[in-house]
Amino acid sequence: MAQRCCIIGTLQILSEYTNMQINKERIFISLFWILYSSMCIYFYLERGTYADNSYYLFEIIQNKSFCIQYARYAAVFNQWLPLLAVKLQMSLKTILFFYTISPVFLYFIIFLVIRYLVKEKWLSYLFMISLVVTVRDSFFYVNDELNLMGSLLILMVAVLRSDRLNTISRIIALFIVITIMQFAHLFLLLAAGVFLAIYFIEKQQKEALVGMVIVVVIVVLRATLLKGGRDGSSIDALSIKVITLKNLYASPFAIFFRKSVFYYYLPAITVMMVLFILNKSSFYTKIASVFGFLCLYLLLVVFLINGASDMYNDKYLAIVFLIYWSILASIIETDKTDKFSIKAIVFFAVLLSFFQLFKIEKYTDRVNFLTELMQEKPVKQIYLFEKMPDNLKTMSWSVPYETLFISSLKGNTQTILIKESFYQIDDFLSDSSKFLGAEWTFPADIKLNERYFPLKSGIYEMNR
Repeated sequence: MAQRCCIIGTLQILSEYTNMQINKERIFISLFWILYSSMCIYFYLERGTYADNSYYLFEIIQNKSFCIQYARYAAVFNQWLPLLAVKLQMSLKTILFFYTISPVFLYFIIFLVIRYLVKEKWLSYLFMISLVVTVRDSFFYVNDELNLMGSLLILMVAVLRSDRLNTISRIIALFIVITIMQFAHLFLLLAAGVFLAIYFIEKQQKEALVGMVIVVVIVVLRATLLKGGRDGSSIDALSIKVITLKNLYASPFAIFFRKSVFYYYLPAITVMMVLFILNKSSFYTKIASVFGFLCLYLLLVVFLINGASDMYNDKYLAIVFLIYWSILASIIETDKTDKFSIKAIVFFAVLLSFFQLFKIEKYTDRVNFLTELMQEKPVKQIYLFEKMPDNLKTMSWSVPYETLFISSLKGNTQTILIKESFYQIDDFLSDSSKFLGAEWTFPADIKLNERYFPLKSGIYEMNR
């Protein structure tokens, strides 16, 4: 009897301990998603109004439909929530909130799918970690199909490692994931190909080889039969002559890479290296990983030879990092990473990554600067490009939309055009009802949605 009571008591204690462990896990997961969502909302103005973000949201509000460009239909995963808010005639601020928070819904669904597919919960933890430690400037690029669908790379690992799927199911799942990637960005397809090649070298899993074939077929189709649009033009622009020793070190992307890695990504890379050391991979995998990185680096040096904004550069760098978080996810073993010290190191790296997002002031400074330009000024202004600070020069075309959103939130709709030397706008300045957005929209007769943008009629005034 005493033994029976002792056994029952022990089982009850173990049950309570197990529940406590589960609760701790749930608390950690909940805190992460709450913190991530809070960061999105805290920076809602920076994320919702900068550059392409403001243009896409403007089009969604104006047309009350998705804004799809260059056949990147994956954008619907990012746009359905703000579009819903527009359809329901919610306030502009609510629309911006929905816009900035929209990626979190997709990320959380992918997180749950990974948890369902694999028993190793560390894969889902790596997915959460990658959302924070692989981004910096690109965090503020909310309307970007490349980073949004980059989250599918670790989902591919879960598909390949899943015990719930048989061979046919894995191939079908891979085909679906790769097809979605095809509707996001060409570079993401290349990243998927690099990852699948390294995974095949490590695991010799035939499904990964089939995935590589699917990627190659789609890339060939895009480069030949389906060539056109932005990706087609990009392929035409690639030139091996650009690959020089000087460009490898001094090209715009090379300069950005060095600056970002040493000033921001070292903690994340350190944690990644610790986890790689704990989870052994084959010699050939290491060689393939280095070779794959060099190939992608060369591609970005060539593709971004004319330079780009930090946000634009960072979105490509984030995908490169995601490849290696995915490789790590493919070899990780729970018993080697489940120690408290390892969890503490990872937890610290995630917190540091969140904290470093607060240190990026240029997007907040941009909002404040544009706000100051509009204070007690005409509703329509023109500023010369040459007179603007460098932060605006790197991305000036979107200022009309940014100022439209910022001022409308404050109840006094205004707009500013940063006039570059090649802009031909003289013929449009006599029309007091005219709104001048991006250069390619100048001839269009844009009638603003007065519910959200009650811009008063008036002639644009030059400020020198």
